[in-house]
Amino acid sequence: MQRGKRLKKADHEEGNTPYVSSTSLNNGIDGFIGNDGSVRRFDDCLTLANSGSVGCAFYHQYTFVASDHVTKLKRDGLDKYAYLFMIPIINRLSEKYSFNREINDERIKREKLLLPATDKGEIDFAFMSAFMKDVEHNILNTTLKVFKERVSVNKLKMGGGKLEELPIT
Repeated sequence: MQRGKRLKKADHEEGNTPYVSSTSLNNGIDGFIGNDGSVRRFDDCLTLANSGSVGCAFYHQYTFVASDHVTKLKRDGLDKYAYLFMIPIINRLSEKYSFNREINDERIKREKLLLPATDKGEIDFAFMSAFMKDVEHNILNTTLKVFKERVSVNKLKMGGGKLEELPIT
């Protein structure tokens, strides 16, 4: 757990590195910067908005710079899917906090998340990862089915066979 570092808008340098702040839009990305100096870079972790859109959590697989309005949440050994499983659970914190009652470091440390556990009582990160992989697989299959149906309908509208069909697997 670590907060980003304060960087005033006037001090932003033009660049390509995502700047994550407390917005609830665009995966928390508030712009792109090129600052190299006194900024905090993170990757492969969750961010939690402490102020602004309090309680919004996002997963970032890429390197980014974090503002002081977000806290990085990272645990060694977790994959993308375990992090994705936790996002809706963490987002529930937004019901408890608000613009007038921000999430500070002490409050974060006291929070408890209800997560799946093994028979030994340990957090079942393997289950969380497998569950989210299955969710992703189901969404992709459903989406591909819809696209294939649309291609078929469009092919018929174009006079049957005049439209070259792309192979979708």
